[in-house]
Amino acid sequence: MRAVVESFWLPRAGSHVEEYEDAFYPRRTGTRSAKRMRFAVADGASESLLSGMWADLLVRTWCRAKRRRVGEVIATAMSGWQIEMAAYLEGRERHERPIQWFEEPGLAQGAHATLVGLDLTTASPTSGRWTAVAMGDSCVFQVREGELLTSFPLESAAQFSTSPKLVPTRPHLLGRVLANLDQAEGEWRAGDVFFLATDAIAAWFLAGAEEGAAPWSTLGQFDSDRPELFAAWVGEQRGLRQLRNDDVTVVRVEVSGR
Repeated sequence: MRAVVESFWLPRAGSHVEEYEDAFYPRRTGTRSAKRMRFAVADGASESLLSGMWADLLVRTWCRAKRRRVGEVIATAMSGWQIEMAAYLEGRERHERPIQWFEEPGLAQGAHATLVGLDLTTASPTSGRWTAVAMGDSCVFQVREGELLTSFPLESAAQFSTSPKLVPTRPHLLGRVLANLDQAEGEWRAGDVFFLATDAIAAWFLAGAEEGAAPWSTLGQFDSDRPELFAAWVGEQRGLRQLRNDDVTVVRVEVSGR
């Protein structure tokens, strides 16, 4: 299969790029060809320390995993977190910025993030299967011939809340994660477009669809080579209170045959 991949992201208004706590993978945009492709976005929970780092590790681990079993993927990410934390603490010491007493409780609680991962596989020159996993309110949308075919894991704007399910870094919570994980599957056809989005823009997407608009057409006009156009549009939507002021991330995947 072939796919054209574009990604757009922006930190919340008033924040620096370094404060962006969403994550997406792969980072490379453009045309890709493979029998199997994986994509993911995640949203680090701002109330936990180093959540952006955890979100980034989650999406990288999901997309690079050779195994399909989601439990193994998340367990691998949790193990990787222990390594990244050790490197982080060592770096703090090396730069003479040791962990302060007020950071210790937050670090002990670990980091948390939402996650949605999409797996595309080929069945014929013009079709195939997709599977998706999700924890929380980052979403994947499948659009076919100008119609919203799939909305996962949330199906309406009213389902978004301030307390979504989250993937934690602590390994002893793996069983709880797997018990609450959402999974879905379906068929893709050449011409289908998938959008992976974190919560703020996913809520905007569903609200627009419910009102009879075509938010996929709006997101279809942006190009990774012109990030300023996406930034200007996001600023306008925030000003109109149509889009909540939060980090926003979208990965657009247009699938075609071989």
